[in-house]
Amino acid sequence: MTGPLTGSLVLDLTQGDGAPFTAMQLGDAGADVIKVEPIEGDWARHLGGPFNHGDGPLFMAMNRNKRSIAVDLESAEGRAIVQEIAKRADILVHSFPHAADAARLGFDYATLEALNPRLITCDISTVERSGPDAELQETDLTVQARSGLPRFLGRRGEAPLRYGSNYAGVTASLYAMQAILAAMYWRNKSGVGQQIETSYLRAMIATQQNYLTSFSDPDDTSYGGFYTSHLEPPAQGMETAGQRVEMGFNFARDPKAIDKLAEWLGILGEMHEQYPATKERPLGQQDNATLRPLVERELKSKPYAEVYDKMMELGLQWAPVHDYGTLYQDPGILEQDVVRTVEHPVRGTLQQVSPAWQLDQAPAEIRLGPPLLGEHTDAVLSEIGCDAGRIASLRAAGTVA
Repeated sequence: MTGPLTGSLVLDLTQGDGAPFTAMQLGDAGADVIKVEPIEGDWARHLGGPFNHGDGPLFMAMNRNKRSIAVDLESAEGRAIVQEIAKRADILVHSFPHAADAARLGFDYATLEALNPRLITCDISTVERSGPDAELQETDLTVQARSGLPRFLGRRGEAPLRYGSNYAGVTASLYAMQAILAAMYWRNKSGVGQQIETSYLRAMIATQQNYLTSFSDPDDTSYGGFYTSHLEPPAQGMETAGQRVEMGFNFARDPKAIDKLAEWLGILGEMHEQYPATKERPLGQQDNATLRPLVERELKSKPYAEVYDKMMELGLQWAPVHDYGTLYQDPGILEQDVVRTVEHPVRGTLQQVSPAWQLDQAPAEIRLGPPLLGEHTDAVLSEIGCDAGRIASLRAAGTVA
C-alpha cells in the first residue's frame, strides 16, 4: 500500500517554523517533496539544541519525507533550475518574507501558471500579503498578539499570556494542507491549478471563531459557561506523590463517582459538614470551587499509581499532566503508534512523531529522515536532464551545493 499522494511532486520553498510543516504533511501522504534551500541552508537548521551533525531539532521535526537541493535563487541559473522543476510539479509551497519576493524571483502564480497550468501554488505568510501590514516582518509571537489569542491564557482580569508553542505557524500549515487538498480535488474536475493564499494571522483568527462569536454581542457578561470558562480558573493540574494530574468534576459514568472519590480521599464528611446542601445531592461541577482545594490537598500524599487506579475505577474525566519524560512512557499513547523511528544518514536512528491521521487503504508513511543540506541535489538535477558535467559546472559557480 502507498500513500494517497504517491506520484505527486511538491516543490517546497519554505524555511523556518510552521510553513515547512505543510510540505512535510504532503510528503507523509506519499508525495515526492523537493525542498529547495539556500546555499547556506534553511535557517531552521541552526536553531535549537545542537545535534552532532549540526542540524537543530526545529529543522529535524518539520522536514522528514523531503529531498533537499541547495540552490542560489538570487542567480538567474538557480531560478531557471527551480522553474524547470516547477514545470513538472503538482504543488509549490512558499513562504517568502516580503509580498513582492515571489514575483521578483519568478515564483509568483502568474509566471508559474504560464509554465504549468496544472500547478497549484500555496503562499503561507505571517500576516496578509496586502493591506497596511503586508510588509511587517512578524513572528509567531507577534501574530498571536495581533490576533488576540493570548487573552485565552491566564486569569480573567489579569495580563494575557502567549502560547508557549509556535501555535500560529503550525495551525496555518494545517489549514494550508486542507486548501491544497481542496485545490487538487478541483483540479481533478477542471484540469487546472490555482493560487492559494493563507497566513498565520488568518489561521489564528479562524481558530477563534467560536470564542469571537461569544464575545461579539453577549447578552450577559456576568454569565460563566462558555463565555468565561476558559479563564476561570487557569488549570495547572494537581500534584500527587509522583506525577501531576488534571481532572474535571463535570462528567462520570457513575453519578456518585465524585462522592466516591471524596470518600476515598477522606473529605466527603468535610464537604457535608461545611456545605450541608451537598448531603442532599451528588457532588459535581457546581462544587468545583469548594471541592477542588480539598482534593488537591489530599492528592499530594497519594502515590500516582494509586490515583491512576482509582480514577480508572471511577471512570472520571482525568488525565496525567505529561512532560517529555513521561509522555513517551504512557501506554495509551504508545499504543497509538504516536512515535516512529527513521534512519538519518548521520545521526542514525531518529525518533519522529507520527502523522496525526491514518487511512486504512493508503496509510501515511515516514519514508525519509530529515535530509542533509543538498543531499539530493545531484539526483534532482539529473531528473531534469542535467548531466555530470553540467552539475559540476553549476556547483563550481556556486549556483547549487
